[in-house]
Amino acid sequence: MTAANLLHAHRLTLHTPGDRPLFHDLTLILDRGDRVALVGRNGVGKSTLLQVLAGERDPDRGEVLCHGERVLVPQSIAHDASGSPGEVRRQRLQDALDASPDLLLLDEPTLDLDQAGLTWLVSSLRSWRKGLLVVAHDRRLLREFRDFFVVAESGCKHVRGDRDDLLATLTRAQVDNERRYVSQLERLDAAEQRQFLVGQRRERKKNVGRVRELKRATPRIRLNAKRSYAQEKQAKRTLIARDRLEKARAWVEGARRSLAVELPLYAVLPLLPEPASQPIARVERVSARSGERVLFEDLSLEISRQRVAVVGANGSGKSTLLELLAGVRQPQRGRARSESNRIGYIAQNAANWCLDQSPLHQLIHELHATPQAAASSIRAHGFPFALAERPFTSLSPGERLRAALICLLQRPSPPELLILDEPTSHLDFLGHAALQQVLAAWPGGLVVASHDEEFLSSLRLDARVTLAGSAVAATSSVFVRQRR
Repeated sequence: MTAANLLHAHRLTLHTPGDRPLFHDLTLILDRGDRVALVGRNGVGKSTLLQVLAGERDPDRGEVLCHGERVLVPQSIAHDASGSPGEVRRQRLQDALDASPDLLLLDEPTLDLDQAGLTWLVSSLRSWRKGLLVVAHDRRLLREFRDFFVVAESGCKHVRGDRDDLLATLTRAQVDNERRYVSQLERLDAAEQRQFLVGQRRERKKNVGRVRELKRATPRIRLNAKRSYAQEKQAKRTLIARDRLEKARAWVEGARRSLAVELPLYAVLPLLPEPASQPIARVERVSARSGERVLFEDLSLEISRQRVAVVGANGSGKSTLLELLAGVRQPQRGRARSESNRIGYIAQNAANWCLDQSPLHQLIHELHATPQAAASSIRAHGFPFALAERPFTSLSPGERLRAALICLLQRPSPPELLILDEPTSHLDFLGHAALQQVLAAWPGGLVVASHDEEFLSSLRLDARVTLAGSAVAATSSVFVRQRR
């Protein structure tokens, strides 16, 4: 590490608490003034790596040296009654900027931020002159970077250029990964077949050799010595072959997780019954407050199979309204009615899906799917089987959202109305595109709260509800009624 180096991570090896490998012998050097975006798929270990680089977690092996002060703003921030998640995050970011550390580490800093907050963050980071390492999926923020560190199961690398260069590099790498994966899979299959045949031949030779030795009347002491030598030599060969196969299997598994996710929509989207005449969710003249602040007043809203976006600034009450429609919160004034058996609800960060069971367990035991049907659903969504066997609580928010959506769509009586709160906030490029594709083709009703205008524009919306304190605007009076 030279005097110009701000941070040097040397040969880091990291595993998850479940002993899943994340990084092996990873080396990363940041110089003073470097601005780097850390990108990669959900669950690949970006947040864990950032914690290690910040000195808040020890690696399994290796070391991190830093010549300067480091400040980390983590992805998960404890929220309190003093403000909305977006307001609390913006204050934490402002505190970190005011501290003026030599190295600022930000984990998904755009989460929960509205358009005004995102504009403020981009402007603040554009004028930042010290070291900066940001984990981000947000396309608008990534446009501000020219150096990217791509984290993947098949290896990590540095990409120099703008966001378009990054996407082009990732596309080329994806094609190469698929070719290598198929080639390695063929070699692995051939090696396993060869090992099986060799084992069969050795077993036959061993049995034939015993008969021959018995016919020769070889002394037992010599027979045992020969057998011991042969067994020792064969054990070494077997260990070497087994080690090579295990490494090949590990590579194939890592490569499989990094392959592109294809979503065959015919296998994912359920058939829905004919629409009923009564709305699925309804709020009548409801009001909500946060402390002394009015979120909305005398708001009436009916939803059935419509596709509605709920938008507004941080702290305007979007999550509150979605909870009222989903039937998980009661209004302070007014009345809310929801048919929960016809609704599929995923809260912000998929917090209502923090279950001790795994997605696979949920599909088989709670939703009464056969193991074959559960496996088909997981495969259709391109969701890794290794993650499907882990508890929901151990998954990242992006992984948990995808798993929750699989379970909702595979219910015996599938939901007719999906209510999603900031569903894209934790998704990587691949998950974002997959969710966008599924929701664009979704045949039922949809209520979604989001700050991502590019995402909302792809959803074929019927209406938008904009929350702004006591004034609520809507693009269609069919869905929203408010007393003036």
